[in-house]
Amino acid sequence: MRRTTARRCTRCDWQAQRRTPEIAGAARRSTHRQAAAAVTRNRVMKSLLLALLMCLPLSAGAQDTTPEALRPSAHFSVYGHGAAATPPMGFNPWNAFRTEVDQARILAVAEFIEQHGLQQAGYRYINIDDGWWLKRGADGRIQIRTSMFPIATVDGGAASFRAWTDKLHAMGFKAGLYTDVGRNACSQAFDRHSPNLPIGTAAEREIGLQGFEAGDLRTMFQDWGFDYLKVDACGLADFGQGSEPVLQSGHQAVRPLIVRRDPVATDRTGVETQYARVGRLLAALNPDEDYVLAICPWGEAGVRDWGGRHGHLWRTSPDIEPTWDSMLVNLDSTVGRELYAGPGRWNDPDMLAVGLGEFDDRHLVNARSHFSLWAVLGAPLLMGFDLTQAPASLIELLSNPEVIAINQDPAGNQASVVVNQGDLQVLVKPLAASGERAVVLFNRGDTATSAQVTPAQLKLADGAPYQARDVWKHQALATQRGALQVRLAPHEAAMFKVAGAPVIGDAKLLTEMTGRIHVAVDGAPDEVSRQSTPGLVPRADLSPSGVPLRIAGQSIPYGLGALANSRFEVRLGKDFRQFSTRVGLQDGARRDAGVVFRVYGDGRLLQEVTAGAGDAQAVPVTVPVDGIDVLELVAIASPQAKAALPPAIVWGDAQLR
Repeated sequence: MRRTTARRCTRCDWQAQRRTPEIAGAARRSTHRQAAAAVTRNRVMKSLLLALLMCLPLSAGAQDTTPEALRPSAHFSVYGHGAAATPPMGFNPWNAFRTEVDQARILAVAEFIEQHGLQQAGYRYINIDDGWWLKRGADGRIQIRTSMFPIATVDGGAASFRAWTDKLHAMGFKAGLYTDVGRNACSQAFDRHSPNLPIGTAAEREIGLQGFEAGDLRTMFQDWGFDYLKVDACGLADFGQGSEPVLQSGHQAVRPLIVRRDPVATDRTGVETQYARVGRLLAALNPDEDYVLAICPWGEAGVRDWGGRHGHLWRTSPDIEPTWDSMLVNLDSTVGRELYAGPGRWNDPDMLAVGLGEFDDRHLVNARSHFSLWAVLGAPLLMGFDLTQAPASLIELLSNPEVIAINQDPAGNQASVVVNQGDLQVLVKPLAASGERAVVLFNRGDTATSAQVTPAQLKLADGAPYQARDVWKHQALATQRGALQVRLAPHEAAMFKVAGAPVIGDAKLLTEMTGRIHVAVDGAPDEVSRQSTPGLVPRADLSPSGVPLRIAGQSIPYGLGALANSRFEVRLGKDFRQFSTRVGLQDGARRDAGVVFRVYGDGRLLQEVTAGAGDAQAVPVTVPVDGIDVLELVAIASPQAKAALPPAIVWGDAQLR
């Protein structure tokens, strides 16, 4: 049942104060005006009654038609805690060695990281990827391929990775492992000629989690001592009836829950259910929260919406290849999703391709741009090449302390795009310290170009001086007042840290603190619409379609753009006193019916207004938030709205003091 609340309504007070003198004055008028006064009194009483009814909460018997998903949760319903308070950094061997990985190769890389300053720079996870398993035993336990990992050999007992994780822990590292949420792993679908695939019968070769979640996870975390788990999803996608792994390798056929690039055929709920079980079990096995769950369905099955409820990072894209075009595809899968990331929950466009192909030491401009972009987006920084062969130039690039500090900034804000013109993009990431920003000016194209970013785009006070520092050259620029301008070579990204006076003084824009925001409901009516229709993703300072925010012809420079039928959770942590905003429909949205905007604090309704019908102007909202932990912003489209999609709405100038 919906929680009811007896709230004070400023509109009731205003109506009473305004109308009461009129009623009292009517009683003192002359007799020949008493009839008119009576009419006036009736009208006034009706107005007062209407105002009071609008201010009263729903009674126990009243029907609440608010959809369940749009009711307040009264808590921040994503992780936001644990070992991934900042994006994980480390090494993953897949792109370097694939299934030819072994103990000696990974240990050599770990020792290199330790000895060359990379561990001190923050790279602390040493992970094992696909290829480590031998088979599933008759007792249901996973067996390790000890020919590849001899350290796992236990005299007179079952093989165990405990000695491996103990060794890494003694070196100051965290240890990571790989598995699949289905019955089989990706190597069994795509590396079918590898000599290091699981062996035995079809059942013995089912080394994925499905059906064995509790036992496998207990083994990996309690018995073996791992700290990080990457959970792939090929077992849910690539072993259907008639597939090559089934026909040519004799694997058991299963109905695919994921049909790649087909949201209609993909069973979103089924995929989430599988990962949710893994997340629950890991949370129970790790009450100290010192673990990381990396969810890897490559952006399929709507993972951006639910990944943060079950894990710490989720893949937004296919596997990265060491080519410029592949990097851009993976970049684009994360750009524009700034409201979905924050401490303990990260968009993951895949591991770094630095050191490979078009990002090796012969392509340092490409490599620097790739690293800058992943850093400003708050992406995990997992190196993926054989570092024992790395030249000094790449080690210097990967250990740049100023770039890493931007990635690891404790506010956890993902950069937002403020310029997107042809091959030119400018991304701005608000940092934890007041008035500090990181900015990347990026040339995607093959010809040189000029770029600039204005104080307004940096959310700095116009005309006020600000400082800028080139974090690649480690040089401070002269004091800036206007636009920061650069010339960019092909594929170049210039990266700066800037500091100045915030654009609204002592207040804090919500879009300066996106790491505190969770998109609980995005307003898209279904997964098919979400995947197939551009412009449905809530954005910072832009409408869902990517255009500037406007209400009734008035420009709104900052705010949240979304569809109606959406709900945001904002983690205040009792740090603020007041929330204010201006709400309305985005220009161009259908206006055949209004939208109800509700602001909740810790589940209690603070204010409700209706806006948007016809040419309605923005409606101001101001509420006290002292002592409130979680603020929720809900927009509900009228049932009379005729469009297939809810209208685009604006929480304009949304700010906290």
